[in-house]
Amino acid sequence: MTAQPNSDVTVTLDVPGMVCDGCAEKIRGALTQIHGVHKVKTKLWQKQVQVTFKKETVSEKAIVHALSQQGFDAAAA
Repeated sequence: MTAQPNSDVTVTLDVPGMVCDGCAEKIRGALTQIHGVHKVKTKLWQKQVQVTFKKETVSEKAIVHALSQQGFDAAAA
């Protein structure tokens, strides 16, 4: 987890079920809808997603839960 100066945090999560562009798009779409998430970058070949969010508004646990709701397991990289 990387802290940014304005209380934003960036985390990288392993998402082993992200196997295609459709999966990556579904993940980006779901996470960008979360209030407090500022940036979502998917790395398809590494099966990772990098999320930047405001730590006062949303937690890493909530992000993992949102991925679970979309059918993807996720864990800190």
